[in-house]
Amino acid sequence: MTDLPFAAGREALLDALRTRGTAVVQAPPGTGKTTLAPQYVLDHVTATSPGRVPGRVVVTQPRRVAARGSAARIAALRGSVLGDEVGYTVRGDRKAGASTVIEMVTPGVLLRRLLADPDLDGVAAVVVDEIHERHLESDLVFAMLAQLRELRDDLTVVAMSATVEAARFAALLGGGAGPAPLVDVPSPIHPLDVRYAGSASSMSNRDRRSRRAVAELVESTVVQAIDETAATGGDVLAFVPTIRDTESVAAALTARGIPATALHGRLSTAEQARIVAGHGDGVRRVVVATDVAESSLTVPGVRVVVDSCLARVSRRDTTRDMPVLVTETASQASCTQRAGRAGREGPGTVYRCVTAEQFVKAPAYAPPAVATSDLTSALLDVACWGSPRGGDLPLPDPFPTAATDAAERTLRSIGAVDAQGRATQEGRRLAAIPTDPRLARGGLEACRRVDVRTVAAVLAVVDGDARVPDLVAAVRDVREAQDARRRDPVVERFRRLLSPSATGTPDLSGEDAVAYTLACAFPGLVARRVGDSSRYLTTSGTGAVWRDGRAGSAGWIAVADLGRVPGDATGAVVHSAVPLSRDLALAAASPLHVDTVTCTWTPGGATGKLQARRVRRLGAVELSSTPVALRDVDAGVRAEAVRAGLQTHGLDALEWSSHARDLRRRVQYLHNHGVPGYPDVRHGGAFVDFVVPELAAGQRPDLAGLLRGLVPWDRPVDELAPETLTLPGGRTVRIAYPECDAGADSPAVVTTKLQDCFGLRESPEIAGRRVQFQLLSPAQRPVAITDDLEGFWDGAYHGVRRELRGRYPKHSWPEHP
Repeated sequence: MTDLPFAAGREALLDALRTRGTAVVQAPPGTGKTTLAPQYVLDHVTATSPGRVPGRVVVTQPRRVAARGSAARIAALRGSVLGDEVGYTVRGDRKAGASTVIEMVTPGVLLRRLLADPDLDGVAAVVVDEIHERHLESDLVFAMLAQLRELRDDLTVVAMSATVEAARFAALLGGGAGPAPLVDVPSPIHPLDVRYAGSASSMSNRDRRSRRAVAELVESTVVQAIDETAATGGDVLAFVPTIRDTESVAAALTARGIPATALHGRLSTAEQARIVAGHGDGVRRVVVATDVAESSLTVPGVRVVVDSCLARVSRRDTTRDMPVLVTETASQASCTQRAGRAGREGPGTVYRCVTAEQFVKAPAYAPPAVATSDLTSALLDVACWGSPRGGDLPLPDPFPTAATDAAERTLRSIGAVDAQGRATQEGRRLAAIPTDPRLARGGLEACRRVDVRTVAAVLAVVDGDARVPDLVAAVRDVREAQDARRRDPVVERFRRLLSPSATGTPDLSGEDAVAYTLACAFPGLVARRVGDSSRYLTTSGTGAVWRDGRAGSAGWIAVADLGRVPGDATGAVVHSAVPLSRDLALAAASPLHVDTVTCTWTPGGATGKLQARRVRRLGAVELSSTPVALRDVDAGVRAEAVRAGLQTHGLDALEWSSHARDLRRRVQYLHNHGVPGYPDVRHGGAFVDFVVPELAAGQRPDLAGLLRGLVPWDRPVDELAPETLTLPGGRTVRIAYPECDAGADSPAVVTTKLQDCFGLRESPEIAGRRVQFQLLSPAQRPVAITDDLEGFWDGAYHGVRRELRGRYPKHSWPEHP
């Protein structure tokens, strides 16, 4: 073990644990930290508990393959049998016992243990590995452990990172005592020759929606790499985004006569061990891996890396309101870690399937999962921990508000949390089932009518990969395997957890059982066909196309997977669904069933048109709509309908008399110019409260009278904004006030003959604003516009006078009018 670079950090780590009981380790992938650090922590735990059996050292690995592989490696180094002194526990697989002192687990496993036993009895130390990858469950485990250390100062906690973010975690882990000690163990990387793709063959120019496009480029690049590095030799490690890609590329290379194998998390323990152990036959091999080999595992013998520069990541899909896996460009930091795998044992070569320019444009770091993922499960976990919304948890990044609100609404809708975000008894029951809370709740509900083994099989299939072309066949295959005692441990665990809820007598089987279970799990994705087409509308309001041969005859379907239509930002496509009867759809999605009387008001006539209908809906899907007599509708419902109609159509939709319309303009004018007590009557305000009751009763409102009801008694509108103006010559003219929706600076206007204004020295004011005069000739033609009569008489009038004297000599045009 002393030949691994991390051995140089042993004393620094032990010293940190002796003084503070915690540490943050920073070391690049391949240094041996995953293999050695747990053993050093065990040495510390043993030394601090002389004369008694030390507590267990639990080590988290973000992936199952890494947990199993590293456990096997440590067991081999210590000369023990896997499952004895050193063991592992991952979802659906466990090799550990009472004598196990080092146990490798995934963060999800430790998270469930923390929720079941917050004190972690029997655990002396926890090592959180690969914390820099910022998986959501790792973040939660880290924060909970940091909080637990405040109550259990005997609990040793070590976080291990491969990036410069280690100092950030040290500050969080140290708490009030200051940052945790930082143990930095660098490892020299041999020189790397990095080669980029040409623009024509770049991955960025391929259609990533086509699986073959990705696989074919990686395959051809591997062949090129083997030819060009024949002199230096060494194995080739190729990174692709999905498990299917690993198998596709490995199969294609094998068909070419190139020894190739796939490496991913679904392999058996023996298969993983065989790949990670390396080989000694001198034949170059190719290992095609997902990002499991990026930092969690070290594959010996690698001198060449082929990087697709793609990553498979979890994102929150607002269409399904569920997490979804998508393929996107990998970050530069991720690609750098992958490249480092070629330089651990000597000079290496790296082939990137993008151009150098495209690589520089890639994001520097991948965003943490908390910023992009669906938070429903995480929010339930922190609620069960006793920290609603994660408010007091020392998380590396807080939960985003919008995603948190959406997740909390979902949890409240299924009864998992209360109005304050605290976990309910039902929520704790759902949290104990290792899957999305919605899927867990669906399983519990379905057990009332479906055999528990079938429900367990549906949950296992959908939780693994919902995009299965034939879900019914997939579930049948799982059931047959279970019946033949080729039992899947994941299915068995679901069955065990669901069995206490299977109190009813199953009355559904076959396709109906699968469809009903799906519908219970995803009631918002129950969909009804629109017309005779292949288009469907989900109860959550999403329109989607189901391109299946049964689409024309299936009136209702239970959708398991829904995605975006490529190139269409507005549409969606159903990837996987099962036909469902109407009765089962209504039963499964019963919480979404709404039976209400809706009332609408639309303009028309003196009172408008008020109509009522009884509408039955299943979410967004309308089941029926029938007319209802208005006398049977509550007055409050009618009033709200009128109010909503006025908000939509505006007050102009009312039947205004000329007097009422003029009064409304005068009131609005006084409001615009800040006269106290006069409300805004452009869109409604207090005036709507006066109008609504009469319209809701089917009566014609006295709009002018209602407006005068708003006028302050001590500031009468007729005095502050008169209808008319009497001019010096004795003529009375109307004052035209601006329309209500005109700008606030629009003036009140008087249009009259110039001669009518003789003797009016200054422009009168209304609400502190001068009236604008549009002055006309004796023939009613415009000659001047002004709101400053005094300035007009002293200036522009003299020019106007000369012109009018010549045109109208019989009229008097005094020099000083």
